[in-house]
Amino acid sequence: MRSATRRPTTFPALLLALALLVTVAVPAQADNPRIVASILPIHSLVAALAGDTHEVELLVPASASPHGYSMRPSEARRLQQADLVVWVGPELEGFLERSLHGIADRATVISLMHDLDLDLLEGRTGGVWEGHHDHGDDGGHGHDDHGDHGHDHHAHDDHNGHPDHAHDHDANDHAAHGSDDHGHAAHDDGHGHAHGDYDSHLWLSPAVARAIVEQLAERLAELDPEQAATIRDNRDGLLQRIDELDARIAEQLAPVRDQRFMVFHDAYQYFEQHYGLNAAGSISIDPSRMPGARRLSELRTRLAQGDVACLFTEPQFRPALAETVAEGTGTRLGMLDPIGAELEPGPDAWFHLMQGMADGFTDCMAHNGS
Repeated sequence: MRSATRRPTTFPALLLALALLVTVAVPAQADNPRIVASILPIHSLVAALAGDTHEVELLVPASASPHGYSMRPSEARRLQQADLVVWVGPELEGFLERSLHGIADRATVISLMHDLDLDLLEGRTGGVWEGHHDHGDDGGHGHDDHGDHGHDHHAHDDHNGHPDHAHDHDANDHAAHGSDDHGHAAHDDGHGHAHGDYDSHLWLSPAVARAIVEQLAERLAELDPEQAATIRDNRDGLLQRIDELDARIAEQLAPVRDQRFMVFHDAYQYFEQHYGLNAAGSISIDPSRMPGARRLSELRTRLAQGDVACLFTEPQFRPALAETVAEGTGTRLGMLDPIGAELEPGPDAWFHLMQGMADGFTDCMAHNGS
């Protein structure tokens, strides 16, 4: 009977104790910063740095191009809940700019192009380029990382100062999704830089990736001082992996450095310059703006000279336009993926992406008989 008389007082006490435990647990979860990275290669580097200390969420699916991307409602919510957002900058993910301004008062937002001290390359115009051999450069391969073309990011820290056509995505949405109907897409025959003054595909240089890792490690350590030692250990291991992969890729690409090639989308300058490759031109500067008839004619004339081994397409865009340009020229079609369309997001993705880039070049150009 005593146990029966005590039960009414003991049971509420248990409920109160459980409620107090739940109340205590909630702030501990809330204190764990939520980290979001915009695209797969950046997500990979941040995830490798964070290791087990924090979960890093990917915003843009790897199968999609960040050029002209439109966020789903679930992705917009993920961004709104973030405590730290790492992105390249408005030159690449222009669709994020307004949303990031909206959360800047409560979240930490890091633009790699504008907030880190990186050596950036100037953007190029589309069409035909002269390869490095045409300038008598018979050396400088391997790790001529940026030569005299490196630029400090502080030279352009106006986040809103884009060229007039840099983010004209709405009118060209079908082009951003790979349309070949260049008769209806906006043409890009001008001489402006569709990505802004500087090339935004900076993760494709191992040297720039090293600088990103070194500087982001300090930012993450500041954000979570209790995990600073672990983050710096992760940094050291990550830098070693980058150096080892870099050496392997340099050796792999050495036999094809003399081969000229063209690309669908000018996304590879950092990779080309780091490894001394010989680019001859691009169909498009910005895949959201399709090239006009004049540029296509110039490209076909260049390919007809017979010394361009490969024209590379991308999995994010339909290859019909590249096939048309290369038809009857003897130039082989290859595939390069600067984003990692089919890769599993995670700390290893950047390494798989870079190895895939090297394989794409050698698979196509090593078979050229010239």
